[in-house]
Amino acid sequence: MVADQPLRSAAVPGPRRPQLERAFRGHRGTVTSAVVLPGEEQVVSSSLDGCVFVWHFKPQLRPYRFVGHKGEVYDVAASSSGRLLASASADRTVRLWGNTPQGESRALKVHTAPVRSVCFSRDDSLLLTASDDKTVKMWCVGSHKFRGSFTGHTHWVYSAAFCGNADLAASGGEDKVVRVWDVEKRALVVDLHDFDQPVSKVRFHPDGSCLAACGRDGSIKLWDLRSRRLLQHYGAHKGAATCIDFYPGGDYMCSTGEDLALKVWDLREGRLLFDAPGHQDTPTSCAFAPSGGGLVSGGAGGLVLAWSCVGAGDEDRPCGASGSPGAPAAPQPAAGGGAQRQPRQQRATSAPTSGRRPPAAWRGGAVAGRPPEADGPVTCWPNPFRAERPTWLAGAAEAPPQHRGPAEAGPGAPQDVAATGAEHGAPGCAPPVSLPMQELPEALAGTLQSMHDHMEIMAKTIQLLERRLAMTEGQLTELRLALLPAPPAAGLAGAPAAAQATGVQITEELR
Repeated sequence: MVADQPLRSAAVPGPRRPQLERAFRGHRGTVTSAVVLPGEEQVVSSSLDGCVFVWHFKPQLRPYRFVGHKGEVYDVAASSSGRLLASASADRTVRLWGNTPQGESRALKVHTAPVRSVCFSRDDSLLLTASDDKTVKMWCVGSHKFRGSFTGHTHWVYSAAFCGNADLAASGGEDKVVRVWDVEKRALVVDLHDFDQPVSKVRFHPDGSCLAACGRDGSIKLWDLRSRRLLQHYGAHKGAATCIDFYPGGDYMCSTGEDLALKVWDLREGRLLFDAPGHQDTPTSCAFAPSGGGLVSGGAGGLVLAWSCVGAGDEDRPCGASGSPGAPAAPQPAAGGGAQRQPRQQRATSAPTSGRRPPAAWRGGAVAGRPPEADGPVTCWPNPFRAERPTWLAGAAEAPPQHRGPAEAGPGAPQDVAATGAEHGAPGCAPPVSLPMQELPEALAGTLQSMHDHMEIMAKTIQLLERRLAMTEGQLTELRLALLPAPPAAGLAGAPAAAQATGVQITEELR
């Protein structure tokens, strides 16, 4: 019999209602993973477009764009120092990237099928990977040598993670089973058969005593690893639950699902704490910052959103099933056959606005108004889902990268976002820069916004002229080829008659 028990851990300040602070645009496909790096000055993200981005909270720094994979990138992880990044791809490799503008990388051919998950151990000595070849493998980060394999899954493995001290590892996937492994002995510890649908993500509690997993049935489950029994079950989402992550103190958890919801759960009380509106496309990833002062999420729209979870006020009171502050939320009992799902909360069509001041790492410049439509990556802008016209302007408007000169980047900005070549960054990638936020009079802000709009029109006009020039050059090339003298046809004069005679001969033979 499984009981619904709240988790108890050391008392730490909990998160406030997430408030959307920043948005990063640059991916051209679904964002598959997003992580806040140690120091909380950068965010790394991966996408189905095959790229890895490192975004800066300092608005004067351009993001790094790393290209090297030959397929979709399913997951990304960062070392404890943030200097080394790892990405897992459909090209059957894991790449280790240096967190620099040049983005040097080394490819590890680790599996015989697409790699779905990658995870560093806490001391950065080991790397854990999971793949569609039904295996979980372990690698030495320093020597890049194979250390061992965990076999037992009967289908694709979507997620794998280390425990805090790396003595245990967990994995889950298409076979609907969560498996816990002894890292030193390379042996199975326990099978957890509580899911009726494939497992999307597995995560260890920060103190290593519990394991959490989410599945395509929309549920989140937590097990006590000492007693090996189910502690809590949440009918978290209507539709598949795509990602989960523990709050640094371990008392809370965030989750995303195909119901467009980003939710924060109170594990001590066993209830929904907050439901944060903001995603207009399916969110696929979420992760708390190391300090717990914020979190990041990414989704099918290609946006990476940064949320602040600090501050106080009436709006920070917990919300219940209806989404109203202070309303009680019904905990989900962990019954053997599954529990009734949490009702979906009503979400606003625009993301929340906040007058609270986030910590330094979550503050910075932004570009007011609607997001630019340039092809290059956009550093950030304020809440992209706000309908009202802002009365302040936080920085200069971005133009497409191909029309910006190095002098426009501002002091301190790296000139090379990524080195050329498939092993490093993409050539010619020069994302725009946003300036620090400034309070401006409404009249001046309106004038600058009008200038911004005119600059966008000019940029689009230049792009159109470039396309027309390319078309004209192509037409001139075709015309030149058409006017060239034709080759002599003396040897071909008798060809039609010979062909006709051959045809008559064949016809007579058939008769």
